[in-house]
Amino acid sequence: MTDNSKGPAVRGEQSGASTVTADNVFPRPLIDYLNALSDRTELDRGSIVKSDATAAISEHIRRSDILWLQEDQQSQPVFELIAQFALHANKQVFRMDLSGFEEPFQIATYRATDSGFYGWHVDIGAGRLANRKLSLVVPLSDPSEYEGGELQLFYDHQPTTVAMPLGRIVAFPSYVLHRVTPVTKGVRRTMAIWVSGPPLR
Repeated sequence: MTDNSKGPAVRGEQSGASTVTADNVFPRPLIDYLNALSDRTELDRGSIVKSDATAAISEHIRRSDILWLQEDQQSQPVFELIAQFALHANKQVFRMDLSGFEEPFQIATYRATDSGFYGWHVDIGAGRLANRKLSLVVPLSDPSEYEGGELQLFYDHQPTTVAMPLGRIVAFPSYVLHRVTPVTKGVRRTMAIWVSGPPLR
């Protein structure tokens, strides 16, 4: 992955930051496209990846419905925008050895009627998760449309809540512990992306 552009303004420490945010970088037409796609598609139940690299539905850990976004002609603008942001954020802040996307993007829908949530977890693990290095989250629901559903990251002695306004992209290392608190009203939807790289040595 090579970054040849200035890219959006990112907020975070200039070296080794745990979280980076950039506002007004994910445009409304793409948000509307992804929401419409999710609304008209039969969604899968969100699962977790166990230590033996097999997937399992564990509703005491995670309750959400998901759509895997493959790259095609329609979704290409989404992939291109995310790639440019990831390259820029990595160059400016994280400075990891990245190779690209090894997985589709995941759109997750959390509903209050389902008490949707995702307990504390990290994004790295066994199998296809082993090479994840950088995690990105894109809000697809306006925060005024739901209650609860906070993205919280755990760095030291207490969780840090990250605001999720539309247009924002959030990035953090895939080894950072994080969760989505239960949605108590409305529907919360986000897109998660993982950028992979060579194994840590």
